Amino acid sequence: MALPIVAIVGRPNVGKSTLFNRIIKRQQAVVDPSPGVTRDRHYTTAEWIGVQFTLVDTGGFMHDGEGDKLNSAVREQTLIAAEEADIVLFLTDAMAGESEEESELARLIQKRPVRVLLLANKVDDPSKVALAYEGRKFGFGDALPISAQTGFNVAEMLDEVVRVLIELKPVMPAAAPHEELSLAIIGAPNTGKSSLVNRLIGKERMVVSDIPGTTRDAIDSLITYHGRSIRLVDTAGLRRKRLGAEGIEFYTTLRTMKALDRCDVAAVMIDSTLGITQGDVRLVQTAVDAGVGLIMVMNKWDIIEKIEKQSEKLMEDWKRRAPQLTWVPMLYVSAVTGRNAISVVEEALAIRKLRANRIPTSEINNEIVPILQRTAPPAIKGRFVKVKYGVQSSINPPKFSFFASYANLIPEQYRRYTERILRERYGFRGVPITIQFRAK
Repeated sequence: MALPIVAIVGRPNVGKSTLFNRIIKRQQAVVDPSPGVTRDRHYTTAEWIGVQFTLVDTGGFMHDGEGDKLNSAVREQTLIAAEEADIVLFLTDAMAGESEEESELARLIQKRPVRVLLLANKVDDPSKVALAYEGRKFGFGDALPISAQTGFNVAEMLDEVVRVLIELKPVMPAAAPHEELSLAIIGAPNTGKSSLVNRLIGKERMVVSDIPGTTRDAIDSLITYHGRSIRLVDTAGLRRKRLGAEGIEFYTTLRTMKALDRCDVAAVMIDSTLGITQGDVRLVQTAVDAGVGLIMVMNKWDIIEKIEKQSEKLMEDWKRRAPQLTWVPMLYVSAVTGRNAISVVEEALAIRKLRANRIPTSEINNEIVPILQRTAPPAIKGRFVKVKYGVQSSINPPKFSFFASYANLIPEQYRRYTERILRERYGFRGVPITIQFRAK
């Protein structure tokens, strides 16, 4: 399932990127004393005491000045991050006092149903702690004094983040194999997501338009197919119609994360008239990282189906762009005419079954381990790696653990080779699998 989202917001030069780097323990976001250095948003996986979440660094929130397109875009994307997040870290500068930008940002965030932790940054020693409580009347409770630069109180802040995440998203038992299938329809704006949902449910429930961003929220629809209950989750392409290209991609990524949190299988809608874009590849990879089943749906096939060998060209393009993801099935449909639309549901049901497939331990050790032993990686630093034992450690999605000597030396290409052996033997069409090598 997709990870919860924690977004850092605030006006320029309060230390958002410094805090981002402190939490993830590496220098990923650019840090500079000049206001407004962060133009793009950064998001990456972070972890604290065993709990993982997606951490988002945003640009500095400023007034929406007339004619200033850059400030307007950064401002808009800050609000997008706040809207899609489970927790907002509202960062202020304890040394600088309140600003008009902070007051405005606080008013806008208060309109959104999101948990907010107010942080007063740049409290570098205990004598400055009192400054954190002066004038912080934003309606989010007392500010927690921290120093992103030195790490003061950052651990305590992360403890609170984890406590709230556990409160918001308690661990739920895994769904039984025959329960309702949740199928998310994701993709860039104007690829036909709502049209496909309307075709499958047989009525115009979703508003369909050629204007990108018509769908404003994720809407669930229930259908029954051969006695099986299917929940269709149609996701918004974007919420505001005037976002630039970067804002659209940022919004689509965060909205996708939210949809993946509630689905078993994701159908990535692609406009076949435009071909496969790098944004499509990133969306597919986001779904793979979430561990959900996956289908690529080449929509608007009624427009280009007569072009000679077009399906072969699209498949070759996909192999070139993402050679590690050739196991993802590609369907050619027309949401408008209904051609092959039901095949998306049929494929999703098959993938749901494969996600729950468990390979007996005896079979792994009798059929897979001998192959790995015959084709062991070359000696690494003078040490020979030998795979001794294997087991499937979980399902939904499938995870495999192989115990080996010098497991920490096994290169990534050997993990990919092991995945290829498993897929050749068991298929796992449309199912991401995880492989790890561990010391015996």
